[in-house]
Amino acid sequence: MASASGVFETSARRGRRTAAEDWLLQSAEDRDTAVREWTAELGVAVLTAGITWDAVRLPYAVLDGSFGRDVAPGALRHRLEQLELAGAVFCDPFRPCLYVMVPAGTDAQWPRLPALPGVECLVRTGPCVQHVGVPRLDRTDPTGPYWLRPPDRTSGRYADPNRLLAFLRARATEPGPEPPAPPSAA
Repeated sequence: MASASGVFETSARRGRRTAAEDWLLQSAEDRDTAVREWTAELGVAVLTAGITWDAVRLPYAVLDGSFGRDVAPGALRHRLEQLELAGAVFCDPFRPCLYVMVPAGTDAQWPRLPALPGVECLVRTGPCVQHVGVPRLDRTDPTGPYWLRPPDRTSGRYADPNRLLAFLRARATEPGPEPPAPPSAA
């Protein structure tokens, strides 16, 4: 059977993809609207952080000071593997930032990291609701927002927030120029 991207998939892979889509759609204010957004040309649905997941947004340069807007997806994946950060991760090459999926509630222990501009835990806390443009699971190329590691992989849905925070704290104490702040959202 062909997937939305036209690639033949095994039934196990289809099952993981369906489960991952259902998991992501639990964060939609309106499931039908989110599905329509995913099927539109850009393939990005606006979902609400803090329901089934929080997302830690970090500029590419936080992973490596040499990473800019045009860094190759393979270089980003390789750096995440070096850091032993498992879990789902997607990118927005327009910002340019990574979004690392962590368990909902991570924000309760997440500190502000002023030495790392642009790093933020996106959540739904009290009156604050943060919406995140999440790409369709088959979007894996950087022509727009895309998945480096979709949540349908066996590496798990969530990154370990403690491991991520340990890396970010270490990165904040490294000498050298600060990573640039991401451009403001328009």
